[in-house]
Amino acid sequence: MERLRAAQGVIGLAKTYGQARLESACQRAMAHSSPYYRTVKTILSTNADRLAMPQTSTAPAYAKARFVRNAASLFAGDYAPDCAPDRAPNPIPDSHHPQQDLLH
Repeated sequence: MERLRAAQGVIGLAKTYGQARLESACQRAMAHSSPYYRTVKTILSTNADRLAMPQTSTAPAYAKARFVRNAASLFAGDYAPDCAPDRAPNPIPDSHHPQQDLLH
């Protein structure tokens, strides 16, 4: 029942703007990762639903990877959790990192 009123509000916009425009506005809102009543209503009130959707593409180099480095590489090397600026680092061997178990 979470966000029921917002969903009912979005459906109610069909009475004012029509089913086709509402569907187009919802597609545009989802393309922007903003599935909120206010977003859909703003798209409809500004007639942005009647504009052509811009064609966006992701460069092939970025299509598969979400991050530049994998998570395991973040924990490679020295780790000093209690290292203060006035103290020398306290390296722990590369074999185990306190949060490394969370990666698997």
